[in-house]
Amino acid sequence: MSRNEKLDCLKKLQVILQKKFVLEDKINSIPADLKAEEAQLRSAQEKYQNLSDFFDSLQSEQKSLAIKYDDAFNKRIEYEKQMEFINTQREFEALTKQLEEARISEQSFLKMRNSKTAELEKVKTDLEAEKVELDALEERVREEKGKVDSEISSINEEIATLDAECDSIKAGVIPEDLYEKFSNIVKKKDGFGIVPVYGQVCTGCDLILPVQFVIDLELKTEKGEIEYCPYCSRIIYKETLDDDVERSYTFEQLESQKSESKSSSQDESASGESDNYDESMGMDEEFEDF
Repeated sequence: MSRNEKLDCLKKLQVILQKKFVLEDKINSIPADLKAEEAQLRSAQEKYQNLSDFFDSLQSEQKSLAIKYDDAFNKRIEYEKQMEFINTQREFEALTKQLEEARISEQSFLKMRNSKTAELEKVKTDLEAEKVELDALEERVREEKGKVDSEISSINEEIATLDAECDSIKAGVIPEDLYEKFSNIVKKKDGFGIVPVYGQVCTGCDLILPVQFVIDLELKTEKGEIEYCPYCSRIIYKETLDDDVERSYTFEQLESQKSESKSSSQDESASGESDNYDESMGMDEEFEDF
């Protein structure tokens, strides 16, 4: 293995992983419209079921009223027949009262039965209309789901191809634990898990690294060893530029951070607080050539 083969592999893997994670994000976003239609379908199914349950209850009530009406009708007919066989005024008055009550009951049940029948017919019409809409919506969801499944299947095939490329690149060079860690960094750091250091600046987070850290990093880069940025956790390597370019790059970042620190100190002073320039990165305020 050449001294930079591991870093070269990581750079190649980064390009492939960027494509892979874009595809995975696409898979997550594809079903959005389908989920909305499925939610609409569930709502329509619930509405249809409630209406169907209501229709069933109306049917039960209508049947019950029909039976009661038939009973009242038969009772009236029976009382009318009995009128032919009465012998006394007392029997006549008693039977007349029963007959009148039977007629009233009959008319009452007839009215309720007819009203319930009319309501039942209306709900039946509404239920049939709802069923037509529900069937159409179910068909749309089936078609959309078929398209989504097909598209996701196609994307998964692309991802499988990219995974195979990654396996081929890292074989014998990148340990599995390093690959998993690197994949997570790429995913969490907007597609960039390995970045160069220009001068004393990590190009992943634009923060200035300590001088000794950069010196050690340059040696590790020459040996193909792995190092991580202490600030953004990306894998970093020293990329040597022209001396003037390196000095200029680091000086610009240093001046930018000084300006931000000065602005922050002024804001804190205005509120009664004070703070000094942050030297936690382990370097002098002036650019140190090496």
